[in-house]
Amino acid sequence: MHWYEKLNVRLMVPILIVLLLSISLSLGWLFKQQEAHVIDRARDETLLVNQIVKSAIRNQMLRNVENTAQDTISLIQDRTELTDISVVSKEGTIRLSSNPAKIGKTVAQTHPACAVCHSSDVKPVTQTTLIDTEHSTTLKSMNLIENEVPCRQCHGDDAKYLGVLVVDQDTGEDMTRITQVQNSLVGAGTITLVAIFGLIIIIVQQLVQRPVDQLLVGIRRIRKQDFETHIDTVVGGELGELAGAFNAMVVDTRRYVQEIKSKTIELSTLYSIVERVTRSIDLDQLRTIILDIVTDSFSDISLGAIVFLAREDDGVQVNVRTAGDSATVCKTFKDYSEQVEDLVEPEILNRWVAGEIKETAYFDDKNAILVPLRTKDKDTGLLYARKIAGESFADSEIQLFDALRTHVSVALENARLYSLAITDELTQLYTLRYFQQAIHEETGRYIRYGQKHALLMIDLDDFKRINDAHGHPTGDAVLTQIAKILVRCVREVDIVSRYGGEEFAVILPETDEKAAWVVAERIRSETENEGMAIAGKTIKCTLSIGIACCPVHATSVRELVETADSALYRAKGLGKNRVSSASAPDDEESTSLSKV
Repeated sequence: MHWYEKLNVRLMVPILIVLLLSISLSLGWLFKQQEAHVIDRARDETLLVNQIVKSAIRNQMLRNVENTAQDTISLIQDRTELTDISVVSKEGTIRLSSNPAKIGKTVAQTHPACAVCHSSDVKPVTQTTLIDTEHSTTLKSMNLIENEVPCRQCHGDDAKYLGVLVVDQDTGEDMTRITQVQNSLVGAGTITLVAIFGLIIIIVQQLVQRPVDQLLVGIRRIRKQDFETHIDTVVGGELGELAGAFNAMVVDTRRYVQEIKSKTIELSTLYSIVERVTRSIDLDQLRTIILDIVTDSFSDISLGAIVFLAREDDGVQVNVRTAGDSATVCKTFKDYSEQVEDLVEPEILNRWVAGEIKETAYFDDKNAILVPLRTKDKDTGLLYARKIAGESFADSEIQLFDALRTHVSVALENARLYSLAITDELTQLYTLRYFQQAIHEETGRYIRYGQKHALLMIDLDDFKRINDAHGHPTGDAVLTQIAKILVRCVREVDIVSRYGGEEFAVILPETDEKAAWVVAERIRSETENEGMAIAGKTIKCTLSIGIACCPVHATSVRELVETADSALYRAKGLGKNRVSSASAPDDEESTSLSKV
């Protein structure tokens, strides 16, 4: 900002101009008044002297003594400060004068004395005129000499006026005094102007510029996002009101900024939550992600849990994450009114199962919160969170939980539907469609990264005999038991699918032929040794298993499945209840491979 743009400069320049004009006009008026007063006083004095001189000369002339009038004029001239005393006849000739050199001379018709006698006025009057010459200023007083009765003895009766008495008085000293007064006034005016201007500067600085500077400082602080600034001012009026409005605006802005930041954090958190929730459609993995979100996004969480209705016996399945634990614990309770008391209050579960909890609720002075998860008016689960003792959920956290509810509900429902789509209803294993997707993904990993994998094709021996002897429900129960054995004998990363009917397929990622043989033999052995108690009967079953590995036996999905299927049929052809690999063409090689 340039100096001429500052507020005090822009205020003071007009004020200074107004002061200069005001004082100049005032001084000019005083000058004129003083000059007129001095001139008028000098004119009156000169006129008075003129009257006195006229009277003195008249008295001397009436005595009719030669040169008496001239001597009187000279005496008056010597005794006074008059410049010149002259008597001018009506014809314009100087008859008497304090300056003898002028006697007998004729004045010009332009002389002011001529206008007295030769005026167009009916009766000429005495005049006092200020005459400015090159070197001085003179007051010239002209007084008519009338032809009075005593004068007519010498001058006759014809003339009414005999001439004019002219008295000149130099006004130099008066003008000098006027100049001195004017100089004094100018000096006093200058001092007054400086004093007033300085006082105005102080007043403007204290009452205008300082509050404005405080406002500017406050505005600059706000531009730097310092919303704690406050203006302390004792100035009243509009500036005081402006300062108060500014402080109120700062308070409101601070509150709005805090609300915006809070909303931004909430939106960012919600976006992160939605992004994490939608990252997976695996139901178990999604439950873990949701509990991670609860413990990560909200402070002082001591416990987080998701409750679902179990599929069997009307119990509940609870996924729990406690403070300090990195793992999520999954538990299933049949009698949830007693067994889950340490996790979730039984009364809450009873109310939720009864359909009484429809909206987000909190209790224990907001120490715990319940978020019912619903999609299309259907209960899909219950999200429960509790803070450490003495802490409470803030209103913003409750609102975030409420906003989280819809996204989590949808994500869980999508995961549930996806799980239903890829899960065999009878065995709870993956379906054939999911198997095809998974085997293509594993083959793709081999193509991109060279990652090997193995495939087990499993068939239940003589399953038709079981159905014929015990009925199809028993056969279904046997398939369910076989599925549990398969899941128990493999790793979590392995993919167990129902391929069709009584045939199963197991994908073993990052597994070579020898390791695959060990897994297959474990499955075959446990199946053979386990007696299945079904409907009061003990049923023995055996499995035939074929092994194919990528890239040893095949590098494409079709070839791998066909190779494993061929190994399976070879196992059945060799007597069933055995494991056969694509690398073992006969029973002896299979036996030798099993001993590795």
